[in-house]
Parts: sequence; C-alpha cells; structure tokens
Amino acid sequence: MKTIFADTSFLVAYYNIKDENHLVARRFIQNNHKTIYVITDYIFDEFLTVLLSRRNKSLSIEAGAKILADKNIRRLRINNEIFQKTWEIYRIFKDKQWSFTDCSSYVLMKNLSINEGLSFDEHFSQFGFTTLP
Repeated sequence: MKTIFADTSFLVAYYNIKDENHLVARRFIQNNHKTIYVITDYIFDEFLTVLLSRRNKSLSIEAGAKILADKNIRRLRINNEIFQKTWEIYRIFKDKQWSFTDCSSYVLMKNLSINEGLSFDEHFSQFGFTTLP
C-alpha cells in the first residue's frame, strides 16, 4: 500500500463542501483506495479548529469522528524528539512563513521517508516534497 501524508488544507477541502478544492480532494480519495494516509495529532487539532471556524461545531465533530474511525488514516503523535526538531526547523527558516504545525509535518515526513503530501498549501512544495493532488 502507498503511504501519503495528508495536510490540514487537504482534509478541510475533502470534508468542507464549500471549500474551493472540495471536488479535487474527493476525486483524489475516490481514485486512491489502496492508500494509507498519515496525519499527526497537530494536523487533527488544526483540522478541527479550521472546520469549527469556517463552518460549525457539528461538522467539526462529524468529520473528526470519521477520521478517527477510518482504518486508512494513521494518526501519529508528535513526541518530544519530533517536537525538538520541529522547534529547530521553525527557528532556522526565519525567511519562511511555515507554521509550527507545518514544520512538524516536514520533520515527520523526513523521518518516515514520506515524499508525497496531500496539500493545497504552498508551504508543502517549499519543503521539496511532491505535492498532490
């Protein structure tokens, strides 16, 4: 099975029918059944918060429950080692507007040798990863 990292922007587009990238995200998932999607606890937190602020609490809860129940989504926790490396990346790249969550995704993807990320966020392409869809 193929493993791809899923960013907040992709998850929001997939679950928010009002998002401009909703149909692209839906089509990607429909065409990639044999894929494991990796997210972090930071991505999950950010995802729920974005849905809450852009839509409503009910959608945030419903989408969060679907992600937690999905056997093709692997949720990983940011441990202390990843946290420290994330802080280092965040401090080093002062010229980039990468959020702390973006930096944690970068570090985790490097550690797991995941080279593809699902994202509509330009920061992922700045990391040097293949950005899908």
